[in-house]
Amino acid sequence: MKKRWRAVVVTHTDLDGVAAAAIYHRGRGLEPFVDTAVLFTEPHRLPKTLKSLKPGSTERLALMDLGPNDDTIAGIYTALDRLVKSGVYVEWFDHHRWRDEWLAAVRGSGASVYIDHSTCAAGVVASRVAAGDEFSQRLAAAACAADLWRWDDPMAGRLYRVTERYRGRRGDAWRRSMLSNFYQGLLWWSELDEALMEYLAKEFESFNDALKTVKIRAAGGCRFAVALKKPGPPNASIIASGIMSRFNVDFVAIIRRRGSRGISLRSRSVDVRLVAQWLGGGGHPRAAGAPLKAPWYMRLLFTLLPGMKLRWAERLLADVLEEKGCPRLQE
Repeated sequence: MKKRWRAVVVTHTDLDGVAAAAIYHRGRGLEPFVDTAVLFTEPHRLPKTLKSLKPGSTERLALMDLGPNDDTIAGIYTALDRLVKSGVYVEWFDHHRWRDEWLAAVRGSGASVYIDHSTCAAGVVASRVAAGDEFSQRLAAAACAADLWRWDDPMAGRLYRVTERYRGRRGDAWRRSMLSNFYQGLLWWSELDEALMEYLAKEFESFNDALKTVKIRAAGGCRFAVALKKPGPPNASIIASGIMSRFNVDFVAIIRRRGSRGISLRSRSVDVRLVAQWLGGGGHPRAAGAPLKAPWYMRLLFTLLPGMKLRWAERLLADVLEEKGCPRLQE
């Protein structure tokens, strides 16, 4: 990153992250990719992403829809401390649950942190930097409806799906395109019609594939389902919603057939954020995630025998629920 940017924006890869970044640009009067560099990342990669930023490459760093955890906070603090001392102004917008010590550490580095658990990241950014922008409020409403698993906005399901169209570098290029269009005040455009139809076709195929792997288990007062997800669409939330309705379970755990990503938890009645925390992860009350911790030799077997990966996750969940009990959501 040789150019000196007016700002570097680091955000999550989902709809909430893309929407938050677009709203930030609108509110701050910054043109994406002209005034700013935008980096899409996952929470567990945040220390590495921040470490890649060189002092002098920007005057401002904005992070959104990304929260620390026990495994990343030390690396995050070290990177932020270095950047702030070099003269970079850091602002962080989030809606995940932070421990007091994490918040103290990040603020202690000199960063400004804005957290609001009642909304999504796009909502936090909209209220802080784009309160008078009607389009930003509209975009935030759609992003929040999907991210908080409320689905009470007519655009939520459509935008949520098309954001997940591609993976890898192609996915980053697609998200950059969506961010640019959102920045220009477009909520939907013709190219997204094709993306949605393409996604729905893949979603139907993958959902049927996941149904064949579903296992139901009861433990600690919870009835839950685990299922394997193959690469590609649909998102874990969409598969989980279908499985939850079909099998009438309290929550669903989605396990990916390939890769190192862990357990995605979704529920309408159980605080899966607590379940995720018990397993070393975190998230939101209705949508959370946790690492799938296992010895190295088991991880090797998982690549050869995905069914063993599913059973391992099922056992981890059952054990922690038997120990802790089923954490019902309080209405």
